[in-house]
Order: sequence, then structure tokens, then C-alpha cells
Amino acid sequence: MASKNPEPPRSLGRQLNFTTGRLNALCEKTLAPYDLTLPQWVVLSGLWREGPLTVSTLSALIGTGLPATSRLVDRMAERELVTRKRDAEDARITVVEVTEAGHALNHLATFYEQINAVLMDGFSEAERDQIFDLLKRMERNVVSALA
Repeated sequence: MASKNPEPPRSLGRQLNFTTGRLNALCEKTLAPYDLTLPQWVVLSGLWREGPLTVSTLSALIGTGLPATSRLVDRMAERELVTRKRDAEDARITVVEVTEAGHALNHLATFYEQINAVLMDGFSEAERDQIFDLLKRMERNVVSALA
């Protein structure tokens, strides 16, 4: 039987999924020399920008549930990139802070700009703005459909 190369459907979901998979692979490859995963970088990036944050705030920033975020923070604490502390005003709340070892990776704070440059290569400034606007609209459409 002859090998076929079927044309995939023109599906935005498929294209976004494939692009995201390749994008994540590029991010992981770029961060590997620093022994960081993309979710770990997202946590550090948020802490570098905002200072100490609660686990729930980090969860919203990363886009994962609280249990997954808590496990991620635990692994980062084991590597001494962050510390967990109880909030001074409400002991039920856990606050995450960057350690000295975590701050030593601060040169990666603008890592996303390098990735954006790869993604947007050959696009005009207007097209770059439009892509962000269109993706935000798509996300709002999905959120609306889920409501």
C-alpha cells in the first residue's frame, strides 16, 4: 500500500496546539542549560517582577491548579530557588519568595523577549500587535463559550 500524506484540516485548535508544542520545546531547550523548566521560569519571572507572591497568585499566573503549583514550588524550594513562608497576617496563606540562588538567574528575566523575537520574525510591528489582539479575542471567546 502506498504511503499517504493526507492534508490536515484547517483547524485553529490543531495549529495552535502544534505551535504551542514546538514553542514549549524551544523554551525548554533554551532554559535547559540553566536547569530550569518553563513553569519554573514563569514562577521566578513573576517573583522577580512582583516580589513575594502567594501560591494561589502563582497558580493563576502559571495557569495550573493549586496542587500542581504547590508541587512545583516544593521542587523549586528543594533546589533552593525559592522559599515558602507563612503570611505574617494570615498563617493559612503561604507566601513564596526568591532565594539568592533564584536571584542569580535574574539575567533570564527577559527570556520571553528572545522567544517572542523568534515567533515574530518577519512580522511588522502592526502585525505583532494584531497577533496579540487576535489571540486575546480568541481566548475571551473560549472563556465565554465555557461559561
